[in-house]
Amino acid sequence: MRQYSRIATFLLVFIFLFSGLIKLNDPIGTQLKLEEYFDVFSQDFPAMEGFWKFWIPLALPLSILLSSMEIVLGIALWANYRTKQVLWTFLGLLGFFGFLTFYSAYFNKVTDCGCFGETIKLTPWTSFFKDVFLFVLAVSLLFTDKIKSFNKNLSPVLISALVSVSLGIYCFFYLPIHDGLPYAIGDNIPQNMKSREALRFSYVYKIHGKEETLTEMPTDTQAIFVSMQALNEKEARPLITDYRIWVENDTIDYTAASFTGKKLMVIIPNVHHAHLDALKQIAVLANEASKKGIQVWLLSASSDEEVNAIRHEYQLNFPAMSVDTKVLKTIIRSSPGLWLINQGTVRGKWSAYHLPSIEDIDQRLITTD
Repeated sequence: MRQYSRIATFLLVFIFLFSGLIKLNDPIGTQLKLEEYFDVFSQDFPAMEGFWKFWIPLALPLSILLSSMEIVLGIALWANYRTKQVLWTFLGLLGFFGFLTFYSAYFNKVTDCGCFGETIKLTPWTSFFKDVFLFVLAVSLLFTDKIKSFNKNLSPVLISALVSVSLGIYCFFYLPIHDGLPYAIGDNIPQNMKSREALRFSYVYKIHGKEETLTEMPTDTQAIFVSMQALNEKEARPLITDYRIWVENDTIDYTAASFTGKKLMVIIPNVHHAHLDALKQIAVLANEASKKGIQVWLLSASSDEEVNAIRHEYQLNFPAMSVDTKVLKTIIRSSPGLWLINQGTVRGKWSAYHLPSIEDIDQRLITTD
């Protein structure tokens, strides 16, 4: 039992630390996932619509809090701090996550639970069974000698809480430390829009009265085709499938144009949820960039009227285009945010709270040419 206790503890601690760190690296990504859950529940449970909508504005602090709890619980369990209480808290958190993942899987509502952020994609059923496995581990530890030996040293727990919350806040203001999305610095957008490998298919044919599954077209002229299925659809799918830039009533292909020359994109998914004060500094920076031959575009999913209003208010003397909200939030976890690309390759990203100088932009273009 002692050996089992060690293994079970290690698995719980490792998975919770890994999950918490990944989500704290991208707290806005977790925020968006929580907002998606709350929105789904508000529609599916109309009697509690007000309750679920109440939590939507609180999704960001909840994102950092829940992710930090995973870290703190993992450290507390590893340090044997009040083991019984910690395990019961584990069970409560796993019960909450298990409900979310089961609901997603059974009703096909949220197809990616975000358990491991954008780093590792899990299907809802995989996520649910992962939660069940961890729940069983936590329950089993309640019946081992581990809960009889614990210490009351609170220091590791307090330190882990402080570090976790600080990490989440830092990544909110300064962007994720590790960018696992297909618009990261160094990525070539046109390349990420292509299939990663050729599709392979399996074919079902009826040959001499029997159905056979083949990996190549049969040579038997009497074979009767039944069906076909892609074997590597997920592996072949492009990393980017929905990137598109447009202007209403304009025939120019702005998507293709974004891959030519040097572009500094000012990204504002929604003008009502943006740190607009940063636009004062961005307006100055945009004028300096234009003088150096860098085209500046404003990309937003808000209406033309809303976008033109802030362009006039902050004297943004550069064109505005439309892009889907989800794409913009995937490109950069900041609003506004700056996205620098050169010939389709990403050269820099900056949040509204850590804007670059024109020298920083020049340096990114020079050192990566």
